[in-house]
Amino acid sequence: MTKPVVQRCPTCGAKYDVGIYVTGQKVRCRRCMNKFTVVRTDAQSQLVAVGAGAEAATAAAQGEPAAPRAEAPAAPAQEQKEPPRPATKQQRLATNDIDPGTVLAGYEITSVLGRGAMGTVYRAKQLSLERPVAVKVMSSDLVSQNEFILRFKREAAALASLAHPNVVAIIDQGNVENNWYFVMEYVDGPTLRRVLSQRTLRLSQAMDLAVQIGRGLDYAHSKGVVHRDLKPENVLLADAGTDGYVPKICDFGLADILYSDRSYVNLTGSRISMGTVNYMAPEQRQDAGRVDQRADVYSYGVLLYEMLTGELPLGRFMEPSKKNRALDKRLDSVIMRALETDQRRRYPRVREIVEVIEAVRR
Repeated sequence: MTKPVVQRCPTCGAKYDVGIYVTGQKVRCRRCMNKFTVVRTDAQSQLVAVGAGAEAATAAAQGEPAAPRAEAPAAPAQEQKEPPRPATKQQRLATNDIDPGTVLAGYEITSVLGRGAMGTVYRAKQLSLERPVAVKVMSSDLVSQNEFILRFKREAAALASLAHPNVVAIIDQGNVENNWYFVMEYVDGPTLRRVLSQRTLRLSQAMDLAVQIGRGLDYAHSKGVVHRDLKPENVLLADAGTDGYVPKICDFGLADILYSDRSYVNLTGSRISMGTVNYMAPEQRQDAGRVDQRADVYSYGVLLYEMLTGELPLGRFMEPSKKNRALDKRLDSVIMRALETDQRRRYPRVREIVEVIEAVRR
């Protein structure tokens, strides 16, 4: 048995067996979704690099000298855990960063706000109105595919139609050369993840945020849009002064239009399935491209459980009120139903959950 070649993700520290990869190859961490470069220092690394094909492997077994390592090709697609990608993908991603000061159709890029599986979000200034905005530039490996461009244009119009105080507004969309982008309202505030990690959220605040997030999600569903990746990182908190925070759901980049042509779903299927597993509905893990709003109901249930108890509902988890004695027990059945593994037993609409939470608050 070959000894595992372990390397940690430099961002989150997750361990990976990189024995099937070669030095310099990019691998996406399944915990934090960031990419890191494989660095092989073990004795087998040269053999893996030059013996990727069947002929090289045979030559190595017969003791024949291997080709120089500097000329080693990348491992073939069938030996990689990720699906085949364009040969120039790594180069495009490496040069995908946009320098500060660059102007994209009237939006001046200033800094990077964050990176994700679908693209990079930049802080920018809308020159015509002298106001800050957020510009999400899609990953270059995606926009190199005509199918994705068609899907981008179709979804951009639908997402731009979302107008709700608890949903980040889409201001504009377009492309400059190979940079396809969304322009969104800029939210000057932390993510829900950061606030939860600080453990300073009072129960009354958590209940208020839960209601607002639910309203925004239900509104999107009423427009035929499913989020598919609802989690604390995708909820921005705008500072409302003495009134606390106004949550705004962002990154509908994995959304699909309900009941629409699904011929292009497989294009981003691998990215959807790479979503944060702890918040993902069971059926979404099986077939990420064909889920409906009940998948968001499940994710919303996970979000509620975490906000109200400080823990994730993993394994055989307790009812929320047993984790937090200050909770009204009427919330137990509501949250537990939202977390049903069988989608047919969940609430069909987020609105029904929100109505119960509001009744408990009153």
